[in-house]
Amino acid sequence: MPKRIYILLIISLLVQFQANARKHSKHKTHPKKSTFVPIKVNTEGEVWGLDVSHHQSTIDWDKLIDQKPHFVFLKATEGITNKDDKYDWNYKEAKNKDIPVGSYHFFSYKSSGHEQANNFLSTVKFNSGDLPPVLDLEFTKKMPPAFLVKVELMDFIKTIAEKLACYPIIYCNNRFFELYLKGCLPEKCKLWIVDYKAKPNGNWTFWQSSNKHKLPGIKGYVDLNIFNGSIENMKNLLNKNMIN
Repeated sequence: MPKRIYILLIISLLVQFQANARKHSKHKTHPKKSTFVPIKVNTEGEVWGLDVSHHQSTIDWDKLIDQKPHFVFLKATEGITNKDDKYDWNYKEAKNKDIPVGSYHFFSYKSSGHEQANNFLSTVKFNSGDLPPVLDLEFTKKMPPAFLVKVELMDFIKTIAEKLACYPIIYCNNRFFELYLKGCLPEKCKLWIVDYKAKPNGNWTFWQSSNKHKLPGIKGYVDLNIFNGSIENMKNLLNKNMIN
């Protein structure tokens, strides 16, 4: 076979092979990526509420009250210097609408628990009819050693309990509780569990069931929370004494 014809034959075979490969690749099936489907919670018959911060921008409380939330938690502070710029406004509006309100602190692992508690105490309002304060605990990309996390968290809790005569509610997910709180959390600290897949097991007081809830009066999404009990049970949590 002449050398030129041999080369042309090889090229023809290569072209045909590549065409077949492209043809088969079009029909190749790829496994579907698993997509997370959040649990859908019907609030009918439930004692439900929200937690909000500056991320919800300016809330139209006149529209929101028409939805009849049973409670609302407001972000007050973060770290040792940060104060949520919507806190005072949201607190005043919630109180004016007679919605039981609680205030929370977003914990930072860059400063001591005692200093963060002082920032919270200098900002937070805790009046008659308010829900207990909340300590919001979430993971960061690089967590400190577990023993250091526990020390600072306990300092925060102790400082709040001493100043307000009330133990804070602890907000976290199940994994955080297992790693940092199990076995060392004071019994008087009630749990607010985050779980978007299923209703929590165990002894919980609040459950954040969704971070994709929509309501008139709030732009974008808002967190939905369920109380584990009746309205009367929730009223037993409210502050009975005027602190401020």
